[in-house]
Formats: sequence, structure tokens, C-alpha cells
Amino acid sequence: MIGELTVFVVFWIVAFAATAVAFGKNRRLGKLLFFILIPGLGITTFAMWQMRIATPTPPNQTDSGNGAGDGIEITAAVYEPFRPVEVAGDGYTKASACIECHDEQYASWHDSYHRTMTQLATPETVMGNFNNQTAVFSGRTYHMTENGDLCWVELPTNVVQPAGQKISPNERTQLPIVMSTGSHHMQVYWFPMGKGRMLGQFPLVYLKEDNRWVPRKSCFLEPPTDATDIEVGRWNNTCLQCHTTNPKQRLSREFVFDTQVSEFGISCEACHGPGEEHIAFHRARREKPDSRKPGSGIVATSEAERSNGSSSSTTDPIINPRDLDHRLSSQVCGNCHAMATHLDPSTRNNGHTYRPGKELSESRHLYRCNPDSEALLKRQGQDPQAFYDSVFWGDGMIRVTGREFSGLSESPCYQRGTMSCISCHSMHKESEDTRSKASWSDDQLAIDMDGDHACTQCHDAEDYGKKHTHHDLSSSGSRCYNCHMPHTSYGLMKANRSHQLFSPNVAMDEAAGRPNACNLCHLDQTLQWTAEKLEAWYGIEKPALDKDDSEVAAGVQWALAGDAGMRAIVAWHMGWKPARDAAHSDWMARYLAHLLTDPYDVVRYIAGKSLKTMKGFQDLDYDYVSKLADRVTAQAEAIQRWDSARRAKESNDRQLLVTPDGQLLSQEFFELAEQRDDKPMFLNE
Repeated sequence: MIGELTVFVVFWIVAFAATAVAFGKNRRLGKLLFFILIPGLGITTFAMWQMRIATPTPPNQTDSGNGAGDGIEITAAVYEPFRPVEVAGDGYTKASACIECHDEQYASWHDSYHRTMTQLATPETVMGNFNNQTAVFSGRTYHMTENGDLCWVELPTNVVQPAGQKISPNERTQLPIVMSTGSHHMQVYWFPMGKGRMLGQFPLVYLKEDNRWVPRKSCFLEPPTDATDIEVGRWNNTCLQCHTTNPKQRLSREFVFDTQVSEFGISCEACHGPGEEHIAFHRARREKPDSRKPGSGIVATSEAERSNGSSSSTTDPIINPRDLDHRLSSQVCGNCHAMATHLDPSTRNNGHTYRPGKELSESRHLYRCNPDSEALLKRQGQDPQAFYDSVFWGDGMIRVTGREFSGLSESPCYQRGTMSCISCHSMHKESEDTRSKASWSDDQLAIDMDGDHACTQCHDAEDYGKKHTHHDLSSSGSRCYNCHMPHTSYGLMKANRSHQLFSPNVAMDEAAGRPNACNLCHLDQTLQWTAEKLEAWYGIEKPALDKDDSEVAAGVQWALAGDAGMRAIVAWHMGWKPARDAAHSDWMARYLAHLLTDPYDVVRYIAGKSLKTMKGFQDLDYDYVSKLADRVTAQAEAIQRWDSARRAKESNDRQLLVTPDGQLLSQEFFELAEQRDDKPMFLNE
């Protein structure tokens, strides 16, 4: 601060001296300097001073001690000016205001992952182990510690400094973790950048199930790289849009963030709308009990009033999605769970205009593979095809998680029926639900919605018996969702159910580049086998198929020659019990072993996880982010175990590229592996 003031004073002295000299030699030049140089310097000084006020310097973060900055105790409160903050406004209150009247609903929301999607980071809220932990990846050492109410990370200074600066690779920087994102499967951490409320992302992510630190780049399906990216401003630009309630980016012309939200995480008001008027409405009724008509209870807001956002003293302005029609109800979820963008880009900065109960299309553009989306993407400066490849299958079906409304809204049950998100899901655990909190919160399914009952709410079960499924009714092959909602979406390092309901069709699925539902269970069967079954059972015309499709199992082809997204999905299914039961899992271990050295980190992760569920491989020493030499060693060990195992003879060994005596057909295996689709894949989950 003193250094900056000194510079300003010196500039002013020089400016006055130059003006005085000019007056002595040339009066016109002196006037020119007086009216241009002096005001210009004054404006510059004022602007710099204002920026200095808006962006104060954070405490010292580069000491090599415990993060206390020259021995001074630093608490989380010190960093509030350097991180996003909660600010009431626009009629929003906070979830805590709901407890007074809705304690049960508040309790179930509190148990959900919606609440913990974004949190202020403290030793109590973080999932990651910050207790004096050290991790080394790509030659970079990271150290995680706790001190007071803060978690700290120490990392190479050149990771967080702008490119082009010459910094010794041995120089270290300590940074406080002030926020976290995620809580269900993994957790991402953010530190202040010291410029407004801009955040930078810690390059390591904590995997909940694995209880370990891994590089962020190793958690997403994207082209392999050794680069380290701290993603400066990513949270302020993108994450807050769906991971908070009433987000406001607030990016100034000077590129300084003053990011504000009404509440961290997805709170009550994200689904029910701003609560301030609702609270005032009921307090007024409580104060004037005679104003309530006998037996009338709460007066529901009319749909017309909901659509234009109006309310009056006789109507409750709050929205309950269960009271809306299936379209408007689902659009409440679609505000976040859709591949969409703001129609008015300024609303990213100043706050969403969508409110529950209104038409989502009034404020959002839902991306589709159509001319309207293509034109918008071009105006945004994006390559439409690259964007489509990152989120859609070839026929326009969504292929990534977190975008479930994009799939549901394309389904006949939604378009021609009344299916909505809450047909199957429950945002609050019901009182008669005997499941544990953890079990309910995993998918927030309503009671009995993890089976066929989700479909038989509308469809008559008698019409869909064994004559329809052609499988034993007690088997996984007769479960409605395994055929009509297969795991063809990818995200969070696993395959997930499609939320666009459709029927398997070999010709259509192959044209879209998507695995069909039948072969995702029957991985050991060919596409020809599936096409013949579908034609015989349902009259679906069998397409022309090549020699491999007729003679080599679909699971074999997808594992060896598929693109990275396909390889990830088939590797997951090789660990999925219904597929292992249907396709006899012995042969799968050899293909999973092959994928242990896949160039894509997440493919290796999924393959290793599926392999370790198999008998004889549970104790395999394999780490998907270890050095290549270590991965090759583990792969060799897995292959040796497979070669040595006594396997049951299969009738279709040849289409699995295995001889009747259990030997791998190496030439055919590696010829197919050489056909691997290596186009760069980035799935925007």
C-alpha cells in the first residue's frame, strides 16, 4: 500500500514540474499539459484507488509455515472479501426461514446432496483429508493441512501464477480453501485469487468412495494431458449457475467479480421460488385470523398468477411443484438439469429471471441438434459439431449426466403423457419411507420407484408380462428401465441411466454411435444376434451388418475399438451384476485388463474398479493414476491371472476371441484393438 502511494506522489510531482517548465518556455504547451496531463493523472489515480478499495490484498499466503502468514493467526472470516458471499435480496430469504413451519421438509432437505452442493469450506464440512496429507502427481507435490477453522493447500507457485512468468519450480505457495463444490461422489475445492471474489480451483479432487486425492483432470472424460489447470474464475462463471440459489456473477468491466448468491447450495427457494412474500403472507394471516375463510386453508396461487409472477394479499405466492402440471413441474428441475443457456446473457451477471411455475423457455434456450441451436452456438463463437459431440449421441439424445430434463422432455411419456420428474423422484423423504437417510438421498427416489412400479403407475402390468419381455419375470431382463432407460449416459466416472425413454433398435442405435440396451446386458452376444431377436419378437427390421457384427460379440468390439466414451460405458457394464450374470463374466477380465493402460484416465479408473469386483482380482495392486510403468506391471499381472485361471467353457468362445481351451486369439484381439477410435473425446457432464 505504501509503495503504491509513493508511486502516485512521484507521478504528481513530475507532472507539476513538467507543467511549470512548459509554462516558462511555451505558454500554449503549458496550458495543454495542465488541462490534459493533470486531469488524466487524477482520473487514473481515482480509478486505481477505487479498484484498490474493491480488491484489497489478502493476507500473506506464501509463507512456508502453517498458513498463518508470518505467524499471525488467520481465520476464515479474513477471506470473506475474497470469495462469493450470501446476500439476501430479490425476495429470497434462506432455508433456515422455513424451519418454523416446515421442520420435517427442512430436515429431509438438510439430509440431501442438494444442500451440500456448495459449502463454505471448514474442517467440519470438507470431505477431503486435510490432516497433514501429501500427494504427488506428474512430478508436482501437494500438501494439505488444517489450521483453526481453515483448510490449507501448499503447491508449486508456478501452478497458480500467470503463464509466462519465470518462477523457480521449487518455489511454493500456501493458499486457504474457502469453498467446496460437490458432496455425493467427489468434492472440488476453491481458493481465493486475490482479485475481487474470483476463485481458483485446487488441481486435486477428493473421491468420496475411494477416500483419496486425485488430479481433477483424472475425474472427467477429456483428452489426456499432463498439464495442470487451476481453472481461474470457473466457479464464478459456471458452477454457481446451478450449484447455488439465485446466483449473480457480477463481473465488472474491469473483469473483477463481486459474485453473490442468496444461498450456497440448492435450497428450498430454488424449487419453490422466493420465500419473502410467502412468509409475510402467512404472518399476516396469523395476525388476522378472521381474514381466513372457514375451512379454506391456504389459498393456492392460480396458474395465471404464477405465470406472470403476480400475487395478492389473498393468495400464497409460493410454488409447490406437485401442484403444477407435469410440464411446469419438470421445468423446475430443468432450470438446472438441462443442457441450456440464458436467453439474455446479462441474467448470468445480474440474476436468473426464471422462477418456479413459469415457462422455462421464457428465460432459457434448451440446446437441441437443430438449426436454432446451431445458429446460437455460432453467434456464441462455438463450433456446433464439437459442442454436439460433447453432450449428444449422433441422433440428438443426451449422453451426459446432470441433463436429465433434456432427456425426459424428448420422451413420449412426457410429450404425450403426464410423466414428470416427481413421477419417480421425491425431493422430501416421506414419513412412511423406511429406508435410511443415506439410501433415500442417493437418488431421491420415491417409495417403490426403483422397480417396475414407476412404469405401472400408467402402464398396465398385465400388458407387459413375459410375452412382452421374453425374459423370466423375476430377472433383470424383465425390468422396464433396463430396456427403456439403459445406462447410456456418462458422468461422475460411471455409466448412468438415460432419462429419455426409448426402445432398443440395432439400426438406430448403431447409427447414433450408441450401445443398445440388449447388448449392454448380453455383452457376449453379437449385434446380429440382437437384431434377429428384436425382429422375431417385435418386428423391428434387421439392418445389414458387417462380418464383425455377425461374428464378434458387441462387448468385445466396444471395449477394443470403441471411442473413449463407449469404452467407459462398456467397462462399467462389465462390473454391473445383471450384465455379468447374463454374459458370464469370466472372459471380461481379459478385456478389462486391456483397458488398465487406456490413454483416458477415467476409462482406466472404471476398468480397474470393475476388474477388482471379480473373483481372483480383488487384491490386484493397481492405481489408475500411477506411473505408466506401474500400470503396465499391474496389467501384466492381471493378464497372467486370467491366463492361469480355470474358466468354464462357453458355447460362444469364438465370438469372444477365445479358443475352446481358454486361450486368447491374440491376432484377432490386437487387430481389433488397433482399430480403436482415438478421436479426442470431451464429455461435458
